[in-house]
Amino acid sequence: MIVDILVFFITSIILSSVGIGGGIFYVPIFLFLGYSFPQASTTSLFLITVTGFSAFTRFRKEKMVDWQLALVMETFTDLGAFIGGAVSIKFHPLVLKVILGIILLIAAYFMIKPRVNKLSSAKITTSFGLWHRHFAGYDYYVSLPVVIPVTFIIGLLAGMLGIAGGIFKIPIMILWFDIPAKIAVATSSLMVSLTGLLGLTGHLLHTRIDWQFAIILGFTVFIGGQIGSRISIKLSENRVKLVLSIITAIIGVYMILATIL
Repeated sequence: MIVDILVFFITSIILSSVGIGGGIFYVPIFLFLGYSFPQASTTSLFLITVTGFSAFTRFRKEKMVDWQLALVMETFTDLGAFIGGAVSIKFHPLVLKVILGIILLIAAYFMIKPRVNKLSSAKITTSFGLWHRHFAGYDYYVSLPVVIPVTFIIGLLAGMLGIAGGIFKIPIMILWFDIPAKIAVATSSLMVSLTGLLGLTGHLLHTRIDWQFAIILGFTVFIGGQIGSRISIKLSENRVKLVLSIITAIIGVYMILATIL
């Protein structure tokens, strides 16, 4: 058990430093420990909620969380997460694993090769539904017609798979809307905790977990989230992007190989 706790502790530190709840690794770890997929995804969502909230408390003190952006994105993500958690029992675990592997590989590709066309000044003045954000000294633009359906789909998949969706929302914020990486990471920590909570609620309608072990791990990842968020605050913008790209690539490759082999 000590080794298991140490693994979750290290994982929570690394992933909270880049605004990811940890479900991308938590689920495979639980599966390796012998949990069924429903139990693994449900327990993972509990730990995601704790990790995200822990990191958020630190980022909030540094005034790095764009609350308004989080509220808009998370409203539709949470709706999707609850529905995804509630209907997850209807899908075969193998299907869910394949979906997870594919979408992680896509996320890894876009983080490694950010070739998305960003909004030009001409488009900013003519495009419909653009939301101008001025936060922490930065200016960026969010396309509401794009972000609303995309975040709902992310939440749906996240709830089904037992993850929080941060691995997808952070690339969207950075690559599509040119949001500074440090703000994206900090804001994601809040969204991750909320998505995890809604997904967990949906899963608990049909799945029981080992609460004694889950609570022990909860304390572990809370501490890890505090450490990881402090590391993130000290990193430069480019370092945050580099770490995020590497972690996303590793996760994507690992899950694809784990699915195929």
